[in-house]
Amino acid sequence: MVTFKAEVMPIAGFPHTGDFLGAGAAVQTEYKIDGTEYGGFPPVLMAINLYLPSGLLLHPAGFPTCPVSTLEPIGPGPKACPEGSQAGPVGRFADEVPFGSKIVPEGGTIESFYAPGGGLEFFTFGHEPAIMEAISTAHYISAGGLYSNELISEIPPVETVPGAQYASTHELSMTIGSAYENAGEVTYYARLPSACPSGGLPFTAEIYFAAFGGLGPQEVTETYTAPCPVVDPEQPPPTPTPKPGTGGVVTAPSHIPCVSGRDFVVHVPQIKQLRYRRVRAAINGHAIAVVTGSRSHVRVDLKGRPKGAYTLRITATTTTGRRISWTRTYHTCL
Repeated sequence: MVTFKAEVMPIAGFPHTGDFLGAGAAVQTEYKIDGTEYGGFPPVLMAINLYLPSGLLLHPAGFPTCPVSTLEPIGPGPKACPEGSQAGPVGRFADEVPFGSKIVPEGGTIESFYAPGGGLEFFTFGHEPAIMEAISTAHYISAGGLYSNELISEIPPVETVPGAQYASTHELSMTIGSAYENAGEVTYYARLPSACPSGGLPFTAEIYFAAFGGLGPQEVTETYTAPCPVVDPEQPPPTPTPKPGTGGVVTAPSHIPCVSGRDFVVHVPQIKQLRYRRVRAAINGHAIAVVTGSRSHVRVDLKGRPKGAYTLRITATTTTGRRISWTRTYHTCL
């Protein structure tokens, strides 16, 4: 079982940020994972995809970045990342890891950085009872409907003791969002929508677990609706500007039937000791892509499709002839 929560937070040192319509803000996400499938503990975390609400604007330009080579074991480490490249305050995680003949809790930190090209990097460090270092990367793709962007994060499995089971994560918390000032102008990495849909701001997380310990790959989808931001009494959001020729009237959206604008990449789950020879992707039973060799992703183009539910089925054929399938359902124009 996975419990997911997303909250809008102020940016330290910058007033009028946080839970205000149209304001700069940081987004804090928390995950709690329960289960006993993997040797008495939750299965191994492999990836998290986070959907951000429509109208939330990202502005990565101008922020310093930290090359992933700096974070790698042969690199100088996160302390050498440029000032201002930190994507948010230090996050936390809690794992269960094998240590000798026992499975014991392990806590540690997650440092986030802006990556060259507009993505993110995470440096995970655990120090007791075992020293653990892991680097994960994330990138954005456009979403649609209720969402503006999808953040796709890949999480490598951590083997703390050779031959033992991998670390099992049961808590994860991180916050993304910062700002910088130049010549009196403040730039925010993320700005909240200037209007809020009825019911609140929707966030959705897709949590993927790896196939280890006799388990097949698993996917859990959780949605959390954050309360609507409020109007900052000192800095209200700008009033919409009417188009020329409308007589000063701001009109409602037209009644043109909704069509999807989603076009994104889906990464095929990688299973240890298996190599894929062919990967086929189909939407509602109709093939959309066939890739061969070592490629581990397929592009899904739902542009122009009408409102509805679309089931993606990915079937991977291994070099030994084994077939493995995954399915995911996408809703357009929600």
